[in-house]
Amino acid sequence: MTVSNPPDLQESYKAQTRIVVGTVGNLTADQELALKELWVKILTHIQSTATTPIKVTNDQVRADGLTAAGIALDQPSAVAQWYADNKSTVTDIKHQTVGDKLYLDGQHLTPAPFRPLFGDDPGSRHFGNTFWKACTLHSNPDSYLLTFLRATSWNVSVAFDRIVHSVTWRASQAIDKLMWDGEFAQNNRLMEAGLCINVGRDRLDYPVMVVRVRLNVARERGEGTVERFAAYALERAAILARAHGERATLLYDFTGFKLDNIDTAFIKTLVTMINETYPQSFSATVMFVNSWLFTGIWKLVRSWLDPIVAKRSFIAKDVEQLSAFVDPSQIMSDMGGALKEQYSFGLPTGDDNAPMLDVESRRKAEDALKEAVAAFDKETGVWISGSGSYDAQSRIEAAARFSDAALGLDPYIRARFTTERRSK
Repeated sequence: MTVSNPPDLQESYKAQTRIVVGTVGNLTADQELALKELWVKILTHIQSTATTPIKVTNDQVRADGLTAAGIALDQPSAVAQWYADNKSTVTDIKHQTVGDKLYLDGQHLTPAPFRPLFGDDPGSRHFGNTFWKACTLHSNPDSYLLTFLRATSWNVSVAFDRIVHSVTWRASQAIDKLMWDGEFAQNNRLMEAGLCINVGRDRLDYPVMVVRVRLNVARERGEGTVERFAAYALERAAILARAHGERATLLYDFTGFKLDNIDTAFIKTLVTMINETYPQSFSATVMFVNSWLFTGIWKLVRSWLDPIVAKRSFIAKDVEQLSAFVDPSQIMSDMGGALKEQYSFGLPTGDDNAPMLDVESRRKAEDALKEAVAAFDKETGVWISGSGSYDAQSRIEAAARFSDAALGLDPYIRARFTTERRSK
């Protein structure tokens, strides 16, 4: 298909008008055809893999200590023994998770045992189940496919391969379990410091995810911490973006950047995950830089970026340049903006995640999502077939039903994070 040049992103921010080309409701005839072709490939793949689950390996996004040991928090004697056997590790800030901190402080929270969606086994996930779970990060399942089509210049075959890779990664790395555990499984020092925080809105009203690079020192964290933290931060950003146009702005704050903060492993992990699993999730990536050390690093980082992501990446050397993307009222004061809000991390409590204990309500909400998936699948099949019985409004309603069901299930399948708890 013929691919036109994308609209200018900087002009979009200047006009404070979102770019909607290639999104649901804003497709050309060729783009809609590409979407249909991609759905055919995806639905066929779901059927062909129905009896071949994907094994959970956690080889890239490593599980926390308890999970890796196969111990659930509702096994108090096993938990107590594990903590006794691993005292030196769980008291070391390089390894200590938020859950470790709570346990050692005598707050023995006991959530319900983790159960994957749609009857999957904790040790494996089916491609189809994981695919539909990934779609819940969007207001319409079409949007999930369109992010990959836009990221691959509408090449259906390449977009399909990237979706298969992304969904397989989500399944094998148990991203659903990662979000079930939430902050409990994250490094306590990184959470307290606020290495990655969500604060403010950009000029297009997208949420802003700030990576405060000066707070990251590679030698102060344990093995596997950065991958788990990066995956969690990106999934959290996607959840926040769901209600705000399904995009966020990624802002790297290099204020106070020093030699100790040079950590190419962390940056490459973020870049790789964005390229492969969260394409088009960020409207823009902005580096707020006032350090000469950054020049050499940027040459390396830019080589890792997907070409389309690279075109959406910018350097701002001062607040005036940064204000082209984020109004000063939404820029934190320690970056030179007017936003006085200061980050503070409060340890989660049992009340924060009470719905996760409500097994019956979860069952009803999960059944509602199953029915919504079936309805959308059916309407999509009719749409793809070109049958005269196709009713565009019916498919729109099926997508809305899916979105409502996904939001209805959300409180029962993941822990709330700091931004959500503070907004109560």
